[in-house]
Amino acid sequence: MTMRQKILALTLCCLGVAAAADTYIPGTRVSYRLGKDAITDSNTSHLFVDEATNDDYIEFFCEKGQPIFYLNSTTEILSEEDYDDDKTPNLIFRVDSQTPKTIPTVTVNQSDDPDDYSHLSTLAVEDKNDPLIFSAFKNASSKVAIRVTRSNGRELTFTFPVKGFTQALAKINNCK
Repeated sequence: MTMRQKILALTLCCLGVAAAADTYIPGTRVSYRLGKDAITDSNTSHLFVDEATNDDYIEFFCEKGQPIFYLNSTTEILSEEDYDDDKTPNLIFRVDSQTPKTIPTVTVNQSDDPDDYSHLSTLAVEDKNDPLIFSAFKNASSKVAIRVTRSNGRELTFTFPVKGFTQALAKINNCK
């Protein structure tokens, strides 16, 4: 069971909701979970790309017809002080062998659960940059590498293989 599956199962268990299973595209590190809002019928599906060597992953969550990007790490990205001061690192990403691009990140909301520290290991990007990072994954032929430099100067670098991304995107109806 991956870190994402454990967190999801624990969260849904605490909420008394059955966990929806991720469906993997065979032979890839890409999966998706179909979802639909019970009131509006809008698409609330998720598309995941697992990191090449560990339990880190990116997620695109469908909201109002648009994919919203999240980077989820098993390693703490932000200190509690960074989070409180709203200090986030830039995200540098590189599609295949193209020139790297840099975009700012934003924090995610802290859970009401005092034992949940996932807000320190998850980053999002500004709304205006969600389409940019989504396009990077959609147009990559083999991988997208992402790097963040924490306030202590230590870099975290992730490599996300994109094989299966377009198939999963089709399964979630392109977030529409």
